[in-house]
Amino acid sequence: MNARARVLSAVLLASCIWACASSPPSASPDATPEAGSPARLWQKTAVTGDLARFSRDGTRVTAEGALELDPSTSKEGTDPFPAGGWLDGGSFYNGGTFRFGTATSEVQSVPGGFDSVVPSFDAQTPPGTWVKLTVSARIEGTWSKDYELGVWAFDTTTVARHSVEGQGDADGNVLTDTLNLKRRADALRVTVHLFSERADASPRVRALAAAVTDTRLSPQDATSDRTGWGVVLDVPGYSQMIYPDGGEVWCSPTSTTMLLGYWSRKLGRADLEHPVPTAAAHTYDWVYQGTGNWSFNTAYAAGMSNGALHGLVARFDSFAPVERLIAAGIPVSISIAYEPGELPGGAARRTDGHLIVVKGFTDSGDVLVNDPAFGSNETTSATYPRAALWRAWQHSRGAAYVLWPAGTPLPAQGLVPLP
Repeated sequence: MNARARVLSAVLLASCIWACASSPPSASPDATPEAGSPARLWQKTAVTGDLARFSRDGTRVTAEGALELDPSTSKEGTDPFPAGGWLDGGSFYNGGTFRFGTATSEVQSVPGGFDSVVPSFDAQTPPGTWVKLTVSARIEGTWSKDYELGVWAFDTTTVARHSVEGQGDADGNVLTDTLNLKRRADALRVTVHLFSERADASPRVRALAAAVTDTRLSPQDATSDRTGWGVVLDVPGYSQMIYPDGGEVWCSPTSTTMLLGYWSRKLGRADLEHPVPTAAAHTYDWVYQGTGNWSFNTAYAAGMSNGALHGLVARFDSFAPVERLIAAGIPVSISIAYEPGELPGGAARRTDGHLIVVKGFTDSGDVLVNDPAFGSNETTSATYPRAALWRAWQHSRGAAYVLWPAGTPLPAQGLVPLP
């Protein structure tokens, strides 16, 4: 580490007041915590044929079950703002014309209800193409508007990827990557919008997901079956602090890079391993003005190397399903926050939002991690007390990045699906 990086690291670790993850969701203002398991996963994939059941307008299903633009029915569109005429001199889309189409999911009932949604997507976006995701919720029998959860492209040659601010209304609001509702909803509907400014290219969407949460319920770390105890995965350790020009807020792309580095070595795919600054550039959200957009990080990972990996944002009710993923050889990145003294051995004195990688568990169930806030690649490995880390993780209501090889399912009981 050079002298400037050492000084920067020392200053940050002394004050430790930064957030390199997106803003955490907040509970409904009138919420009273109840016991229960609030986190469930809505997931629709090409391999299971789910996307073929979507209502389509200007899109079609490929032979592999993915969604793409239909050249014969896609529509002509124009950016609602002229080039450079949207927020702070930016463009909402490409500042010009394009073709577009949509695909809307079936209505998904959510028994017990929910008030927070973190969607994610697995898409290939060749140059000249991009996608957008919208989510609507049914509240007391009436559907909300379609909330916009981000405009995404793998690179910035056509559009600058971004979240959408200023969507708050009587039903809810979007905080970067999370839809927070003001009242409990009982169903959701997801629409993916596909765009291209080229006649010979289309995005291809092969999976959509949504972490659906009832923030009024307060989970407790479940009794472990010890499935992953004593298992440690060989995840490379990378420090965000060695990058003096922005690294102090790069915990999210640094953690994503560690996950990619693990899969690069495990699968023998050198093309999956890129430097941390590359990940930061490919996850930057210019409206949020940071690299901590959760869905953008998993979309970046799933978009690499012609889709060698799947990726999604999940929420977990306990460490037990994480143990099952670890036992199956799948590390995860989790979003935490804590105050001074709350996380013994933590890399920072405190943090408002921080991503780390869980790579295993000790024989007694404590959590083995790579924490990118330590000062060098060689010092990122740490063991955090299970109970303390669980409390820190509840800041994000158990949010996590999960990556796994394309064409393979996640382990049974790794996630809690909606019926």
